[in-house]
Amino acid sequence: MSDEPLITPVQLQRTQIDADQELLRDEDLLNEEHLRRMDQVLLRRNLDHARMFSRKLSLELQQFVHLYTPEANELRRRIEKYMVMERMIEREMARRHTY
Repeated sequence: MSDEPLITPVQLQRTQIDADQELLRDEDLLNEEHLRRMDQVLLRRNLDHARMFSRKLSLELQQFVHLYTPEANELRRRIEKYMVMERMIEREMARRHTY
């Protein structure tokens, strides 16, 4: 008998969830040069994702977190970061006249 495995690993196609997890990279979306090089479709998807995520964090802040806890301050910081991303993406789309 040889030492080869009976089952060979299969390369699976990337799922949409995997693609979406790689979609929003904070450091890329806060970099104007990277936004300029980004494809129009990807730019729009990142804008939608940033909007949905900031709204989700806002809802979480309103409903589940006491307003004066450190967790609330962290949520506010994250919301502000995503709002900055939204504005930067919107500015790039306006520059391209595609918004």
